[in-house]
Amino acid sequence: MAVIAGAALLTGCGEDTSPPGHKGRLLKAAGATKFRITCAKDLWENTKAYQGMDDVTVVSRKGKVYTYELTGNELVTYLKELNSNGHNAGWDADMYPEQAIRMYDAIAPVVDALSPTPRRNATIPQVTLDDVVLAPPSPSAKR
Repeated sequence: MAVIAGAALLTGCGEDTSPPGHKGRLLKAAGATKFRITCAKDLWENTKAYQGMDDVTVVSRKGKVYTYELTGNELVTYLKELNSNGHNAGWDADMYPEQAIRMYDAIAPVVDALSPTPRRNATIPQVTLDDVVLAPPSPSAKR
């Protein structure tokens, strides 16, 4: 039994299955001065790194949807955590790989589009993960 578990460890765990461009994405993220993520608080809590992200600022709160502002270093830490939990899941994997992958996939294209020399009045790069669509009022509501 121990031989089988050892073989599984050698063949599957620890293998790097990071998305293409991950290392370059980390380099771009490191250069960001500010990056905002808007999502449900529980999505953030389930996917954030528990070390190195204690000072992430909440800049807005609307019910259970929060906007977090990260520095470049915090963004690098977060991307590493998302990659580890979503793409390189092993024995110590987080319990929310689907959420980690969804968050990583939403952030990656925005980080990829970052310019090494941002314009003077550039807006803060932002990702919003809010699938709530407001339904139109029902016709019976008008009187």
